[in-house]
Amino acid sequence: MILGGPDSRTWVWEQALNIFSSEPNFPLVPSREDIIKKTWLSWGTHTHIRGPSNKVPTNLIHAEIMTAYTSYYATADATPEMTELAAKYSTNIDKIVYSLLDDSNDIGKRSTFERAANTLGGTAHLLFEQLGPLQTWRDNTGHRGDAFQGTGAEAFWTVLDKLTHRCADLIEQMMRERASWVALQDAKQLMEHFAGYLNDGREMWEGGNSFTYDTGLGFSVTASGKDLSTPVGVIRAIWQAPELVKDVNSHEAYSYYADAVGDNTPASTILGGKFSESGPREKLELAAKRVWGDHLVLVDSWGASAVGLLEAAYQTARQYLPEIRTPVYLNLSGGSGDSGTGDGGQGDGGPGPAGGDGPAKDEGPVFTEKSSAPPPPPPPFIKTGPPPPPVPGGSNPFLKVPTGSYVGPDGVVIGPDGKPVLGPDGRPIIVPPGSRVSGNGEIIGPRGSGNLEQKDRLRKPYPPPEGVRKSYNGESALERHLKSLRRTPPPSLPPLRAPDSLPITMSRYDPQSNFHSGPGSLGGGRMGVSPEVPAPGGKTAGQQAPLGGPKGTSGNGVPFYPPTAGGPGSAGQGKGERDRTTWLAEDEETWGTDPTVAPGVLGRRRRRSRAGVPQSTNPERDYTFGLGQKPAAGHGTGTTTG
Repeated sequence: MILGGPDSRTWVWEQALNIFSSEPNFPLVPSREDIIKKTWLSWGTHTHIRGPSNKVPTNLIHAEIMTAYTSYYATADATPEMTELAAKYSTNIDKIVYSLLDDSNDIGKRSTFERAANTLGGTAHLLFEQLGPLQTWRDNTGHRGDAFQGTGAEAFWTVLDKLTHRCADLIEQMMRERASWVALQDAKQLMEHFAGYLNDGREMWEGGNSFTYDTGLGFSVTASGKDLSTPVGVIRAIWQAPELVKDVNSHEAYSYYADAVGDNTPASTILGGKFSESGPREKLELAAKRVWGDHLVLVDSWGASAVGLLEAAYQTARQYLPEIRTPVYLNLSGGSGDSGTGDGGQGDGGPGPAGGDGPAKDEGPVFTEKSSAPPPPPPPFIKTGPPPPPVPGGSNPFLKVPTGSYVGPDGVVIGPDGKPVLGPDGRPIIVPPGSRVSGNGEIIGPRGSGNLEQKDRLRKPYPPPEGVRKSYNGESALERHLKSLRRTPPPSLPPLRAPDSLPITMSRYDPQSNFHSGPGSLGGGRMGVSPEVPAPGGKTAGQQAPLGGPKGTSGNGVPFYPPTAGGPGSAGQGKGERDRTTWLAEDEETWGTDPTVAPGVLGRRRRRSRAGVPQSTNPERDYTFGLGQKPAAGHGTGTTTG
């Protein structure tokens, strides 16, 4: 499972990364199946006399039942084979993502696109600069009075014509539909977005946002992405779930004052027995593998979207970088020119610039049809805007955007020029997050749910979770567009706990003590986990920097809206119910009636206005409770705006 299949929507996280793996600097990311197949935990049980020498176990997880004299322990640690493979998984991910960000990856090096664009653009301009002189020299060869005529003029004219044709043909091949060097610049930008997509997915997967998953044990587990991204972190999170803690702590010793009575090994009803048995151990391990796999599905969508973006970059380069073929020169010398005549004799029509040799009625040399020079190419490295998106509708309601567009983390479709793509209504096209743009410009829904239509567009972008930056440059195009309309967000609140404080534990005793020999709870059980362990690969946990995203325009989330005269507060304007004799006339003037139908019953019972009845959002046209005003004379039946 190193790489995925032809459908990029089915690619998973490690497959997208392995596109850019190369030994020895950027090794392959192992398959998740290889990690899941391993045994994750090794268990053990032991006892210890209570007293100063009875230390809290430092194992990954532990459970304890105490009597008056003895502590009964069940402990578990991560197996070496799982630990090694999980560390390799995390480390190789970071190596590939960081190499794509700093452009040090040999396979995905964006600077190669820059060099290729410079080469093509420079070649096109060099060839174009030679067209003018070549055409001038060719046209001044073989005519009477030219700088070069007579013997050899025809051959020299042919050489110049071939050179002119080849230069013009090569320029045309590099500018079919679009300048190839500009297309390479666009492909480079798509590669940059590809790296940003992978980094955004990794930051969300390993970030500080909380996620909740079903364990399959009758309860859910909630933990940060940092904990759920590693097998060890998932085990710790499940072991500290309130439901499991309450269950394990509810098991007590058979006799608090008699050690020889019954089996006092810690147990769990949820897991189905004592921890000296294999059943509870296997159920805990299966639950951890399930949660770890579910959390990987989150980042799979980022990997699939990144592969789709890479496919769009390839299609862009393929479309505008055709194979350069050797120009074919058709020798049409001789043409259809008439032979020249003169007193000295009649000259035959010959090829090239030759003509008659008589001086009396010489009509000049006969030439082939000269190829005209192509129009000059546009200056290189000037990126023109993308073609306008097709107007959806008709028989094809699917969303269609320019090739090279991509869907940002908040659902806004960004064009090849880095700006939001506008729909036919003039508003940015916003789709569900996780969607992607195919190579032909169609938008595919999250997790391959099919092509999106106009009805699938959203009104507002989704704000990404904290800790996920919007794009490779740190700010989305839509956010930059709306930055002037947004107020400065309030400063973040300080953490509730000091950064150097000890972690909250589940022990009933002071976590700083080196032993526990208190009376316990008369035989009650207790459980705990080891202190915080470093992430696989030696990474240190750092605070995730908050990233940009759509934010509210004010503290209460309501944007500023200037007061208007037509608001609900001025609906009635001191007027009561309309005159009963004018109802029909006013309604006919407002809504129109059919003169062939008998008029309605005039009048209705007068009712008092009741408190608490919500007013209409358009009191100018709502006459239900006597609100609104009579339209001015001469006005039509159209609605008005306040």
